[in-house]
Amino acid sequence: MPLSLIESLFFFLSVSVGLSGAQQQYRNPAPAYIVKPDPTAYIDFLPNNPGHGIFRDKNTTVTPWSPINISGLLPEYGRPEACGVETPAPQSRFWLPDFQGAQEGISPFLVNGHRYKVFRNVKDYGAVGDGVTDDTDAFNRAITEQSRMGGGRGSGGVTGQPALIYIPSGTYSISSSIQLFIDTQVIGDPIDPPTIKASSIMNNNTILIDGYDFGMQSTNNFYIGLRNIILDTSGASSADTIYALNWAVSQATNLVNVNVTMPVGSQHIGLEMDGGSSGGGSGLFMGDLAFEGGLIGILFSNQQYAIKNVKLKDIGTGIAVRHAFVLALQGIECENVGICVDAGQIDITGSVSLIDSSCDTCGVVVNGSANVLLENIDVNNSGPTLKINGTSRGISNLVGKTYASGHVYKGASGQPVAANGTFLPYTQRGSLVDASGKYFTKKQPQYEDLPASAFASVRDAGAKGDGVHDDTKAIQQALLSNAGCKVTYFPHGIYIVTDTIYVPPGSRIVGQVWSTISASGKAFADDSAPKPMIQVGKAGEVGLAEFTDMLFTVADVLPGAILVEVNMKGANQGDVSFHNSHFRIGGAVDSRTETACQTISDPCKAAFLVMHLRKTSSSYIENAWLWSADHDLDGVLNQQIGTGRGMLIEATQGTWLVGTGSEHHTLYAYQLDNAQNVYASLMQVESPYWQPLPRAPAPWTPDPQWNDPDFAGCKGNVSQCYMQWALRIVGADTHTLALYGQGFWTFFNGPNYGSCTGPNGNCQINIVDFAANLTRGDGVGLFNLNTKGVQNMVTLGGSGGKIAVAASANAGSWGGVLAAYLGFQ
Repeated sequence: MPLSLIESLFFFLSVSVGLSGAQQQYRNPAPAYIVKPDPTAYIDFLPNNPGHGIFRDKNTTVTPWSPINISGLLPEYGRPEACGVETPAPQSRFWLPDFQGAQEGISPFLVNGHRYKVFRNVKDYGAVGDGVTDDTDAFNRAITEQSRMGGGRGSGGVTGQPALIYIPSGTYSISSSIQLFIDTQVIGDPIDPPTIKASSIMNNNTILIDGYDFGMQSTNNFYIGLRNIILDTSGASSADTIYALNWAVSQATNLVNVNVTMPVGSQHIGLEMDGGSSGGGSGLFMGDLAFEGGLIGILFSNQQYAIKNVKLKDIGTGIAVRHAFVLALQGIECENVGICVDAGQIDITGSVSLIDSSCDTCGVVVNGSANVLLENIDVNNSGPTLKINGTSRGISNLVGKTYASGHVYKGASGQPVAANGTFLPYTQRGSLVDASGKYFTKKQPQYEDLPASAFASVRDAGAKGDGVHDDTKAIQQALLSNAGCKVTYFPHGIYIVTDTIYVPPGSRIVGQVWSTISASGKAFADDSAPKPMIQVGKAGEVGLAEFTDMLFTVADVLPGAILVEVNMKGANQGDVSFHNSHFRIGGAVDSRTETACQTISDPCKAAFLVMHLRKTSSSYIENAWLWSADHDLDGVLNQQIGTGRGMLIEATQGTWLVGTGSEHHTLYAYQLDNAQNVYASLMQVESPYWQPLPRAPAPWTPDPQWNDPDFAGCKGNVSQCYMQWALRIVGADTHTLALYGQGFWTFFNGPNYGSCTGPNGNCQINIVDFAANLTRGDGVGLFNLNTKGVQNMVTLGGSGGKIAVAASANAGSWGGVLAAYLGFQ
């Protein structure tokens, strides 16, 4: 390792010189050889998803696409006599282990799934939590019971063996790794978070909690959650390399409210992302975390991420980036840190944005290599705010300011107006900020200030969740009765609905390991009259509607289904919110699309639109994956699914998107139509693998009522022009769009992972469109746009419009990268 050591010493020297003699004031950052990987492993990556473990013990009598009507047998369910949500107050116990509804989860498609145990308290498996007894085996027993195995290789594929692992307060001594699997949520007591502590016999290079399911590639590690715990490595030797957490995961994962404590000055690392040869994963969101002590807080290696509200204190390097094509950082607080964000290794990082953050006593705030966007950063008692390739940019405090390093474009010129670093006009934030002027954020609701009596299981209203019976009327009655009175809890299951479910103001909805609501029946079959499955409020209504830990899907091929429609706004910012709630079209045994949509070059019209944020709405959406399945989670069946549209935003009242992804839809992933006051931190998109066979808009017919793109500008020429728009911004009234960090990826042309056959080997011609009727352009900004396999990064006026940004002039990241596109300013 002599060369690596030389690199490390050179890096230390460069930091010291940049600090002009003040280097004694700051902590030493992590050595460069620890951060630097081989970038070619990431540049050459292509998805390869032949399928997952077979769902061997499948209950074939469960057919959500043909539900049984039981409305005449439902119990009477009026408004509960005793409500509980009106007077939240500090609680001595967390409601979850005391609530009977948590024990009611089932796995409908599993043989004897009604007996399957979803909720698992580690103390029922022998964990003591006294800080002395070795509890490692007890934790792993709780996780593996009932033949749960890695990679969906157990009895029930990926989706059939969910587990909620509950950890009561206490200190749990751990001597070796706790291994998590797909479809697992680990939840500690948020009132008095449990401590998972490394024991003194823990070996060098050991991971305290391994969140990477080794049974499959990291890029297929979906549906894993960890929250409300403290990870403490202080029991292990400070000289050893100890990892508190390995988080090599992908979309639909949930890491929130986790604190990591490490000895100051130790070689310990808080979080790493190591999926072996499969890389670090393809994630969307983590947030509300804290790291103290150790060598590195987060050793980052992933395709993309939004990271929100993280505190890093007394650490060598706060966030050390081994690899990231796009990294959107918000609310990062560094204190007494050598380097707050180190993304300085050339060719490893596409782009980094750091906004609404602070650094106190930091040797370097951001060490970057190319495209960096800095905005509203409070810097005190620190060295350089930004270094690019070892050279300080000479900027300091950035409160109320925006600075971009990399190519900056404005309007239709087609040429960058800046390349080597420039101050930009401070981003218009409109109604998107809190009282401090920072973008508003909201923690995931966990209702720790409510007792168990404030919760009501939807089963009490007669809902079955068994994937057999029609639960429409039971769910509707529960929501109407519980609004403003109880939190409605959905024990794990598959809840079939055959008509629109109206969610009234005052609703709080909580799932268990992604409880599923699934549309079924002829009400959702007509694409000329699309209908929402879930309707959140009505136009003009004001109130609260919160969704956590839910999953929305279709049980059949339903061309008229809109999965979720939001009409309502709150009295306060974020009153209407979705946290850790996801969307899945096909790819699992709970939908007939898994078997019905297999014909090559004939994708089925499985759903009309995934999510619709209407003009009167205001929503806070954090950690949401809108996925039309490209592969089978519960087997190896080919998936040819042509969902019409991803997310349609017409909202004007304030919309926050924090860590969202929208993949494999036919016409567009995101369309902002006369939208106003929209903030987004990371928008991740993959184009459908089957396009352009057939060419978009097929299998759909564009509908002008929905302002659909028609691809007429392609004029019958290159097939790769007829592909999904990742982002479409249309409407003359559009304004105040602050969009930070886009990862728009195209991997294939045609089914069976066909190679890219477009001009110059590209997979797709156009990817982002600012429509020609967008004439105001005030406050519209794209920051840190990254593309793969794309010829034109931004066009104006549709598929035949003017090329505003060409990828060939902006090489980097996974193909193309720019620091900012400022629309028509």
